[in-house]
Amino acid sequence: MDAVKTYVPRIPIRWRWTMLVGFTVALVVVFLFFVILDIERDAWLESQAAQAELQVDRLTDELKLPMLSGSSAETDLVVQGFLEKVPTVLGILLRKSDGKIHSYGDVGSSGGPIAAISVANSVSRLPVEALWYSKGVLYADTSLGAVGVRFSEQAWQDIAGKLGQKISIAAVIVVLFSALWVYWLAGRMSKPLEMLADAARQVASGDYHVDMQVSGNDEISDAVSQFNVMARELAHKEKLREEFGRYLNPKLVTDMFDGGSTRLENHRQEVTVLFADMVHFTSFSESTDTSEVVNVLNTHFEVFNRIIAYYGGHVDKYIGDAVMAVFNHPFADKDHARHAAKAGLAIAIACQELAIKRSDGDPISFRIGMNCGQAIAGNIGAAKRLEYTVIGDAVNVASRMSGIGQGGTLVMPRATFESLGQGFVFESIGERDIKGVTVELELGVVSIKSKQVARNIEHVVGLAFDLDLPEDVRQMAGEI
Repeated sequence: MDAVKTYVPRIPIRWRWTMLVGFTVALVVVFLFFVILDIERDAWLESQAAQAELQVDRLTDELKLPMLSGSSAETDLVVQGFLEKVPTVLGILLRKSDGKIHSYGDVGSSGGPIAAISVANSVSRLPVEALWYSKGVLYADTSLGAVGVRFSEQAWQDIAGKLGQKISIAAVIVVLFSALWVYWLAGRMSKPLEMLADAARQVASGDYHVDMQVSGNDEISDAVSQFNVMARELAHKEKLREEFGRYLNPKLVTDMFDGGSTRLENHRQEVTVLFADMVHFTSFSESTDTSEVVNVLNTHFEVFNRIIAYYGGHVDKYIGDAVMAVFNHPFADKDHARHAAKAGLAIAIACQELAIKRSDGDPISFRIGMNCGQAIAGNIGAAKRLEYTVIGDAVNVASRMSGIGQGGTLVMPRATFESLGQGFVFESIGERDIKGVTVELELGVVSIKSKQVARNIEHVVGLAFDLDLPEDVRQMAGEI
């Protein structure tokens, strides 16, 4: 009861299908892009490996004599000349037979390549992130050292950029074309659904004389045909509802519409009964014009009824200036005592919000009483005039509670208070001898303790006033 219904934005079907198809096509294009990119990179790496093998073989051949002679100057000269002649080479690492490492150009983070440089007599790619190839420098069967060559990946980056640009353009064209086509197709499909929604709004407004034309032979035409059947059934049930309008309790009407008949069933069950009785009604009715008395009662009862209904109860009857509400009957509610207490406190706050005063200037207020216990539920009355209600000690005690407290207070026995749960406080007013009860009952005034309960009750009171009130009630309530 405390939850507030969240607002879900409305998205037309044609837009949903358009977004779904567009998103799906975009995902497929992205997937294909990565697949193509991976294939192209593998092909480029194969081509690069072939070129790297030629370049590294050439470098090792040129380094054999300088490294064999031990001339560092000639070795440096050969490496520098190689860097100038081959622009795709970024850097070179040279490891001599004595273990010393010489670096040339941009070798980046050289720790990984140094450890992985191979002395084999064949070109191999190093297992590092950058594009490194290595080969041993051999003269006859003598190892003179090893060389590692880092090649630039700029060519691949250029290829990948062009490929991404072309695929992006193609993706935009494909997504746009497919989205436009789906938008048009979904629009044609949603048109009969929109007509069905308009007819449903017409039925919801109370006009059941709707007969939509059925065309085609598919799921949509089946829905239209069943809608026409539903409208006819609703019109028939509305006539029945008018016939059973004399029943104040919703259970009888519900039984009739669900089962087609009503049965006199009597049973016992636990209920919570809430009474709200106007303070000093007799003096008010004697000193006030009749029409104004009726308007004042209707103003309060209209708001009370909305509060009670929100918390899952229903108004069982209006007894002059008092209202009797029942919770957990006829509709089950495991937290009926807690909800009834919230309804009672909300009624007290609603009276303060209405702020209607008597002719003597005193505000109109209601004494509120509540009790939880076993009661007899059933159809009471004559065959032609029934009232489906609850009777018993639980009802009588609740009625007595409303006569004990002061205006704007909620009174109940301690036993009922203990079933409310957290969020309330009980201020004992002592034990009282209640007529019809063999033992004295400890009674008390219940008020709000927790902020969460207070916020919920304030929210419900606000909802009760936000709904459109009848014109005469709104005038009496001061256009609240």
